[in-house]
Amino acid sequence: MGCVTTEGTTEWPVRIHSPRLVIRPPGDADRAALIRLMTDPVTREYLGGAVDYASRQALELSPLGLTWGRWALALAEDDTMIGSISLGYDRGELEISYALLPEWTGQGFAAESCIALLDWARQELEDEHVIAISQTRNKRSVELLRKLGFTVRKGLEEFGAQQLLLERALSVPLPEYAQPLQTAADPPPPTRR
Repeated sequence: MGCVTTEGTTEWPVRIHSPRLVIRPPGDADRAALIRLMTDPVTREYLGGAVDYASRQALELSPLGLTWGRWALALAEDDTMIGSISLGYDRGELEISYALLPEWTGQGFAAESCIALLDWARQELEDEHVIAISQTRNKRSVELLRKLGFTVRKGLEEFGAQQLLLERALSVPLPEYAQPLQTAADPPPPTRR
């Protein structure tokens, strides 16, 4: 068991590797991709909308990096940032959240990053379960979470939209990386209008 608690860890920052990704703290070289991730209307469609102008200015000026539980998703081959993933306790429970830039969706990166981070959490954290929130309209994300072993705990409304609060026990085995979790039968990723 690692030395991680809800307050963080003395072993931060943490880098997590999966077959195609590195889950790592964001750095200044990621600033443009991070701003795009927070302002892209396709990416933010199911995440409460794009951030406002003041928040964008703060992103442009603030230092990036060592915030516990917030990582950049980067390609292992060249360290290009393609999205973000987080674990946090904002709701009082361990919660996973992820977002990919539109050109990187539909290729299994969300599944791969979730498997890697959930495996890390199972080994390093004291929590027994993890939750995720997804808009009911985001059928692709809901389907992925189900394939990762999440079940619906309840419905709720946030950001003016119907959401599902899903949960899974960290002790439940995770799918293998090689197992295709996203298939042609799944709903398509969002597209630009």
